[in-house]
Amino acid sequence: MKKNILEILKINFALVFTAIVVGIIVSIVAQFFSFVANKVFSLIQSQDSYSFLYVEMFEFSFFPLLACMIAGLLIGLLIKVFGVTRWHGPADTIYAAHQKAGSLDTKSGFLSTIAAFFSISGGASVGIYGPLVHFGGTLGAFLRSRSFIPNIPHDIIIGSGVAAAISAGFSSPLAGIIFAHEVILRHFSMRALTAISLASVSASFLARWVNLVEPTFKFNEISFQFIQSIPGLIIVGFMSGFIAFIFMKSLLFFTKQANKIDLPFYYKPLFPALLCGVCGIFFPEVIGLGSETIKSVIIENNTLLFLFMLLTFKIVLSSLCIGFGLFGGVLSPALLIGSCVGAMIYYVPLLGISENLSQILAVSGMAAVASSIIGGPITAVVLVLELTGSYQYAIASIFSVAISNLITYMIFGSSFFDAQLKTRNINIGFGREYIYMSQIQIKNLIDKNFLLFDRNISVNDALKLFKSQNVTEAYFKDEQGKFAGKVKVIDIFDKKNVKAILYKEKKVIKLKPDNTLLESIKILSNFVGESVPVVDKESLILGTITENEILKSYDEIAKDIKNIEKN
Repeated sequence: MKKNILEILKINFALVFTAIVVGIIVSIVAQFFSFVANKVFSLIQSQDSYSFLYVEMFEFSFFPLLACMIAGLLIGLLIKVFGVTRWHGPADTIYAAHQKAGSLDTKSGFLSTIAAFFSISGGASVGIYGPLVHFGGTLGAFLRSRSFIPNIPHDIIIGSGVAAAISAGFSSPLAGIIFAHEVILRHFSMRALTAISLASVSASFLARWVNLVEPTFKFNEISFQFIQSIPGLIIVGFMSGFIAFIFMKSLLFFTKQANKIDLPFYYKPLFPALLCGVCGIFFPEVIGLGSETIKSVIIENNTLLFLFMLLTFKIVLSSLCIGFGLFGGVLSPALLIGSCVGAMIYYVPLLGISENLSQILAVSGMAAVASSIIGGPITAVVLVLELTGSYQYAIASIFSVAISNLITYMIFGSSFFDAQLKTRNINIGFGREYIYMSQIQIKNLIDKNFLLFDRNISVNDALKLFKSQNVTEAYFKDEQGKFAGKVKVIDIFDKKNVKAILYKEKKVIKLKPDNTLLESIKILSNFVGESVPVVDKESLILGTITENEILKSYDEIAKDIKNIEKN
């Protein structure tokens, strides 16, 4: 008993300590990413030292094109040298947290982070938060796999890294905690809440102490009449839902088109790099993280044409970048797109919206589109609360967030990350139980002690063997040892002394050794009997499996999940 208590204390101490370490490391990386990205974006927008083209009263810089092409070349080189087949992101983090092993491809995870760094530094139209989220999860999984770390829960340490990324990136520790539970783990437990909270707070504290990058999305609250805002907030919710749907469809469409192109993967990032670079020359607001642009959309009154062009170009360029391998996140583009949607609703003439409502509409649009894409409505509301410090803003944004999420759920699904997993035939929406059962193959559950008859055995000899083995079912093999049928003792009990194979079952349910537990349950849904033969592709019978063994495995899975989600 004392030994068990000490072991539990050791595991929980290791979990908490590792979570804090993960939070600190992720915070440092997030600060570095943001600092470099902001510096590069400032250079891209600078017209003083890099202006080469003058058209009447306008001057244009070719630096965006140069920066984007360099980023594309570096990512292409990374792909070729390390043999990368695809980049890894939050969808992989979610899947790892829901698997029993909880492993993440460390090499692919860290390479994806480096690729995102190149993209962001080059001014690609992608986000920083998705790559940081995956980096946090990968770092947690990497540390957990070290030999000096006890067997701490994989999902909690992955969630800790995720929470730290959001906390450090937005300077929003509460949003980080909620995001990890709502989007990644999709459950709450006391042990998970403790470790994740400490990681999130540690990341936020260090980010504020280092103060390498000022929180970009901080802005002052403007008072408004809540009643007057409701019509606009409702319309923002509907529009945000449809725009989020278009953006997610666009992301999947360009990814699909990129996969169809018969061209080595390392060439593909050059295409969006070229387009981003050209657009950046004339319209620099559509490339880069867009943090300053988001702030401008929220606090300034921009023209309707500018907002429409910004929204359209951002959807297309971000989809091209992510689809063709100029890797980055979708959250930053979603925030900018959403703020444009809200700001555009301000210009709807029939609403009679007062001037002081423009900011809350833009903020609500930002929260609504982003929450629909990541599948985190509560996260979005908490994020608004922490960014603005306004309880009124947070409550008002609930209207838009709730409506937008309902629309995208009905016409698209839970989130873009879930849709990415579906393209790989992984339905994360069914939960851990479904995933666990789809990963257990029945070849590990086979019973090799079964009664096997030669096809020429007589009824009398078969009955003797049934009695001696004390079983009620047996299987036949032919001269080559291949499966030839199944017979029950009840079917030959009162028969004459002829060949027993004459009374074999007409239809035999068979399983393959690579069938999963989930597939086996579906196959055996109408089965009545004692056991089922497991037959390989050469028709050789490897053994049998009983319904009891399948139910036992299912019960073990249920207990594991209960231990994860309740403790």
